[in-house]
Amino acid sequence: MLRIAVIISLSVSLLFGEITGRDIMEKVKAHPTPKSKVSTIKLTIVSVKRGKEKTREREIIRYQKFYSGGKFKSKSLLRFLKPPDVRGIGFLNWNYRNGKDEQWLFLPALGRVKRIAGRDRSGSFMGTDFTYEDLSSRNIDDDDYTLVGEDTLSGLPCYVVAGIPKNKKSIYSKRVAWIDKNNWLIKKIEFYDRKGKLLKVLTIPRHEKKGLYWLVPEMTMENVQTKHRTIMEMSAVKFDTGLKDEYFTERFLMRTD
Repeated sequence: MLRIAVIISLSVSLLFGEITGRDIMEKVKAHPTPKSKVSTIKLTIVSVKRGKEKTREREIIRYQKFYSGGKFKSKSLLRFLKPPDVRGIGFLNWNYRNGKDEQWLFLPALGRVKRIAGRDRSGSFMGTDFTYEDLSSRNIDDDDYTLVGEDTLSGLPCYVVAGIPKNKKSIYSKRVAWIDKNNWLIKKIEFYDRKGKLLKVLTIPRHEKKGLYWLVPEMTMENVQTKHRTIMEMSAVKFDTGLKDEYFTERFLMRTD
Protein backbone atom coordinates (compact mmCIF):
# COMPACT_ATOMS: atom_id res chain seq x y z
CA MET A 1 0.00 0.00 0.00
CA LEU A 2 2.86 2.37 0.83
CA ARG A 3 4.42 1.90 -2.62
CA ILE A 4 1.03 2.56 -4.29
CA ALA A 5 0.66 5.77 -2.27
CA VAL A 6 4.15 6.87 -3.31
CA ILE A 7 3.41 6.23 -6.99
CA ILE A 8 0.14 8.18 -6.80
CA SER A 9 1.89 11.08 -5.05
CA LEU A 10 4.65 11.12 -7.67
CA SER A 11 2.15 11.00 -10.52
CA VAL A 12 0.33 14.04 -9.14
CA SER A 13 3.61 15.92 -8.67
CA LEU A 14 4.74 15.17 -12.21
CA LEU A 15 1.34 16.12 -13.64
CA PHE A 16 1.49 19.58 -12.11
CA GLY A 17 5.22 20.06 -12.66
CA GLU A 18 5.92 20.21 -8.94
CA ILE A 19 8.40 17.37 -8.60
CA THR A 20 10.62 17.71 -5.55
CA GLY A 21 14.01 16.37 -4.58
CA ARG A 22 12.33 13.85 -2.31
CA ASP A 23 10.04 12.73 -5.17
CA ILE A 24 13.07 12.07 -7.35
CA MET A 25 14.87 10.04 -4.70
CA GLU A 26 11.68 8.01 -4.15
CA LYS A 27 11.78 7.13 -7.86
CA VAL A 28 15.43 6.10 -7.55
CA LYS A 29 14.63 3.87 -4.57
CA ALA A 30 11.57 2.34 -6.30
CA HIS A 31 13.65 0.11 -8.60
CA PRO A 32 13.09 -3.62 -7.88
CA THR A 33 15.52 -5.15 -5.39
CA PRO A 34 16.58 -8.81 -5.48
CA LYS A 35 16.38 -11.04 -2.41
CA SER A 36 20.10 -11.67 -2.66
CA LYS A 37 23.09 -10.90 -4.84
CA VAL A 38 26.60 -12.33 -5.28
CA SER A 39 29.26 -10.57 -7.34
CA THR A 40 32.99 -10.39 -7.97
CA ILE A 41 34.58 -6.96 -7.70
CA LYS A 42 37.89 -5.75 -9.07
CA LEU A 43 39.33 -2.71 -7.32
CA THR A 44 42.00 -0.59 -8.98
CA ILE A 45 43.51 1.96 -6.60
CA VAL A 46 45.31 4.81 -8.35
CA SER A 47 47.63 7.25 -6.59
CA VAL A 48 49.76 10.01 -8.06
CA LYS A 49 53.29 10.69 -6.85
CA ARG A 50 55.63 13.20 -8.46
CA GLY A 51 53.36 13.36 -11.48
CA LYS A 52 53.36 9.59 -12.01
CA GLU A 53 50.44 7.23 -11.47
CA LYS A 54 50.84 4.13 -9.34
CA THR A 55 48.18 1.41 -9.34
CA ARG A 56 47.30 -1.44 -7.01
CA GLU A 57 44.67 -4.09 -7.69
CA ARG A 58 42.39 -6.05 -5.39
CA GLU A 59 39.77 -8.73 -6.06
CA ILE A 60 36.76 -9.21 -3.79
CA ILE A 61 33.71 -11.42 -3.61
CA ARG A 62 30.61 -9.69 -2.24
CA TYR A 63 27.52 -11.34 -0.76
CA GLN A 64 24.38 -9.25 -0.22
CA LYS A 65 20.96 -10.06 1.22
CA PHE A 66 17.96 -7.71 1.14
CA TYR A 67 14.95 -7.94 3.45
CA SER A 68 11.36 -6.95 2.63
CA GLY A 69 10.37 -6.76 6.30
CA GLY A 70 11.63 -7.09 9.85
CA LYS A 71 14.31 -5.05 11.59
CA PHE A 72 16.95 -5.49 8.87
CA LYS A 73 17.01 -3.68 5.56
CA SER A 74 20.10 -5.45 4.20
CA LYS A 75 23.25 -7.34 5.12
CA SER A 76 26.49 -7.59 3.14
CA LEU A 77 29.81 -9.35 3.41
CA LEU A 78 32.99 -8.59 1.46
CA ARG A 79 35.90 -11.01 1.32
CA PHE A 80 39.25 -10.24 -0.31
CA LEU A 81 40.52 -12.92 -2.71
CA LYS A 82 43.63 -11.30 -4.22
CA PRO A 83 46.51 -10.42 -3.86
CA PRO A 84 47.98 -12.77 -1.21
CA ASP A 85 48.78 -9.99 1.27
CA VAL A 86 45.08 -9.13 1.69
CA ARG A 87 43.52 -12.52 1.00
CA GLY A 88 40.99 -13.51 3.65
CA ILE A 89 40.33 -10.02 4.98
CA GLY A 90 36.58 -9.64 5.42
CA PHE A 91 34.07 -6.88 6.07
CA LEU A 92 30.55 -7.41 7.41
CA ASN A 93 27.77 -4.79 7.42
CA TRP A 94 24.29 -4.98 8.93
CA ASN A 95 21.91 -2.20 7.88
CA TYR A 96 18.81 -1.78 10.04
CA ARG A 97 15.47 -0.46 8.85
CA ASN A 98 15.62 2.32 11.46
CA GLY A 99 18.71 3.79 9.76
CA LYS A 100 21.33 2.40 12.12
CA ASP A 101 24.03 -0.06 11.08
CA GLU A 102 26.79 -2.25 12.50
CA GLN A 103 30.13 -3.04 10.87
CA TRP A 104 32.94 -5.51 11.54
CA LEU A 105 36.37 -6.00 9.92
CA PHE A 106 38.22 -9.33 10.07
CA LEU A 107 42.02 -9.29 9.81
CA PRO A 108 43.43 -12.84 9.40
CA ALA A 109 46.94 -11.77 10.44
CA LEU A 110 45.57 -10.81 13.86
CA GLY A 111 43.03 -13.63 13.98
CA ARG A 112 40.32 -11.39 15.33
CA VAL A 113 37.30 -9.32 14.36
CA LYS A 114 37.36 -5.57 14.88
CA ARG A 115 34.11 -3.70 15.35
CA ILE A 116 34.01 -0.41 13.40
CA ALA A 117 32.98 2.33 15.80
CA GLY A 118 31.16 5.48 14.71
CA ARG A 119 34.30 7.58 15.12
CA ASP A 120 36.09 5.32 12.61
CA ARG A 121 33.52 5.68 9.81
CA SER A 122 35.54 8.45 8.14
CA GLY A 123 38.51 6.13 7.66
CA SER A 124 39.55 4.76 4.28
CA PHE A 125 38.43 1.21 3.59
CA MET A 126 41.56 -0.78 2.82
CA GLY A 127 43.38 2.11 1.14
CA THR A 128 40.52 2.90 -1.26
CA ASP A 129 38.64 6.18 -1.71
CA PHE A 130 35.56 4.61 -0.15
CA THR A 131 35.05 5.17 3.57
CA TYR A 132 33.23 2.88 5.98
CA GLU A 133 30.31 5.29 5.83
CA ASP A 134 30.22 4.92 2.03
CA LEU A 135 29.91 1.16 2.43
CA SER A 136 26.84 1.47 4.62
CA SER A 137 23.46 1.20 2.87
CA ARG A 138 21.88 4.65 3.11
CA ASN A 139 18.17 5.02 3.91
CA ILE A 140 16.11 7.61 2.06
CA ASP A 141 15.06 9.20 5.36
CA ASP A 142 18.69 9.88 6.33
CA ASP A 143 18.71 13.14 4.34
CA ASP A 144 16.67 16.24 3.53
CA TYR A 145 16.48 16.70 -0.26
CA THR A 146 16.33 19.76 -2.49
CA LEU A 147 16.00 19.87 -6.27
CA VAL A 148 18.74 22.35 -7.15
CA GLY A 149 18.51 22.22 -10.94
CA GLU A 150 18.77 20.24 -14.15
CA ASP A 151 21.80 19.32 -16.22
CA THR A 152 22.99 17.13 -19.09
CA LEU A 153 25.57 14.47 -18.29
CA SER A 154 27.09 12.37 -21.08
CA GLY A 155 24.15 13.33 -23.27
CA LEU A 156 21.57 12.32 -20.66
CA PRO A 157 19.12 14.85 -19.19
CA CYS A 158 19.43 14.75 -15.41
CA TYR A 159 17.88 16.20 -12.29
CA VAL A 160 20.41 17.53 -9.78
CA VAL A 161 19.40 16.84 -6.16
CA ALA A 162 21.21 17.94 -3.01
CA GLY A 163 20.94 15.82 0.12
CA ILE A 164 21.78 17.22 3.56
CA PRO A 165 22.35 14.55 6.25
CA LYS A 166 19.98 14.76 9.19
CA ASN A 167 22.58 13.04 11.37
CA LYS A 168 25.32 15.56 12.10
CA LYS A 169 27.71 12.69 12.80
CA SER A 170 28.01 12.07 9.04
CA ILE A 171 31.46 12.80 7.64
CA TYR A 172 29.81 14.75 4.79
CA SER A 173 28.02 18.08 4.97
CA LYS A 174 26.23 17.44 1.67
CA ARG A 175 25.84 15.07 -1.24
CA VAL A 176 24.75 16.27 -4.68
CA ALA A 177 23.43 13.63 -7.10
CA TRP A 178 22.78 13.66 -10.85
CA ILE A 179 19.78 11.42 -11.66
CA ASP A 180 18.96 10.29 -15.19
CA LYS A 181 15.44 11.52 -16.00
CA ASN A 182 14.70 8.59 -18.30
CA ASN A 183 15.47 5.67 -15.99
CA TRP A 184 15.81 7.30 -12.55
CA LEU A 185 19.38 6.08 -12.09
CA ILE A 186 22.18 7.89 -10.27
CA LYS A 187 24.95 8.86 -12.69
CA LYS A 188 27.15 11.01 -10.46
CA ILE A 189 27.48 12.08 -6.82
CA GLU A 190 29.54 14.91 -5.36
CA PHE A 191 30.56 14.56 -1.70
CA TYR A 192 31.32 17.68 0.34
CA ASP A 193 33.42 17.66 3.50
CA ARG A 194 32.31 19.17 6.79
CA LYS A 195 33.76 22.54 5.77
CA GLY A 196 31.53 22.56 2.70
CA LYS A 197 34.35 21.94 0.22
CA LEU A 198 34.08 19.39 -2.58
CA LEU A 199 35.92 16.28 -1.41
CA LYS A 200 35.07 13.39 -3.73
CA VAL A 201 33.19 12.64 -6.92
CA LEU A 202 31.58 9.29 -7.74
CA THR A 203 30.88 8.70 -11.44
CA ILE A 204 28.88 5.87 -12.99
CA PRO A 205 29.44 5.89 -16.76
CA ARG A 206 26.84 3.25 -17.61
CA HIS A 207 24.20 0.88 -16.27
CA GLU A 208 23.11 -2.52 -17.50
CA LYS A 209 19.80 -4.25 -16.95
CA LYS A 210 19.74 -7.95 -16.15
CA GLY A 211 16.20 -9.20 -15.97
CA LEU A 212 14.34 -6.97 -13.53
CA TYR A 213 17.45 -5.46 -12.01
CA TRP A 214 19.83 -2.65 -12.92
CA LEU A 215 23.58 -3.26 -12.61
CA VAL A 216 26.49 -0.86 -12.22
CA PRO A 217 29.32 -2.56 -14.16
CA GLU A 218 31.84 0.15 -13.25
CA MET A 219 32.16 3.20 -11.04
CA THR A 220 34.99 5.54 -10.07
CA MET A 221 35.40 7.39 -6.79
CA GLU A 222 37.93 10.24 -7.03
CA ASN A 223 39.22 12.36 -4.18
CA VAL A 224 39.55 15.75 -5.90
CA GLN A 225 41.62 17.12 -3.02
CA THR A 226 44.34 14.45 -3.24
CA LYS A 227 43.87 13.29 -6.89
CA HIS A 228 43.62 9.73 -5.56
CA ARG A 229 40.95 7.50 -7.13
CA THR A 230 39.47 4.03 -6.96
CA ILE A 231 37.88 2.19 -9.87
CA MET A 232 35.38 -0.54 -9.01
CA GLU A 233 34.44 -3.10 -11.69
CA MET A 234 31.74 -5.70 -11.12
CA SER A 235 31.43 -9.10 -12.82
CA ALA A 236 29.95 -12.60 -12.40
CA VAL A 237 26.77 -11.17 -10.87
CA LYS A 238 24.15 -13.66 -9.65
CA PHE A 239 20.74 -12.74 -8.27
CA ASP A 240 18.38 -14.56 -5.91
CA THR A 241 20.77 -17.39 -5.10
CA GLY A 242 19.10 -18.19 -1.78
CA LEU A 243 21.79 -16.86 0.55
CA LYS A 244 21.15 -17.84 4.16
CA ASP A 245 21.61 -15.61 7.20
CA GLU A 246 24.61 -17.73 8.25
CA TYR A 247 26.65 -15.97 5.54
CA PHE A 248 26.33 -12.72 7.47
CA THR A 249 27.71 -13.68 10.87
CA GLU A 250 31.06 -13.16 12.60
CA ARG A 251 31.65 -16.91 12.35
CA PHE A 252 31.37 -16.87 8.55
CA LEU A 253 33.34 -13.62 8.42
CA MET A 254 36.32 -15.36 10.04
CA ARG A 255 36.39 -18.23 7.55
CA THR A 256 39.60 -18.34 5.52
CA ASP A 257 38.86 -21.33 3.22
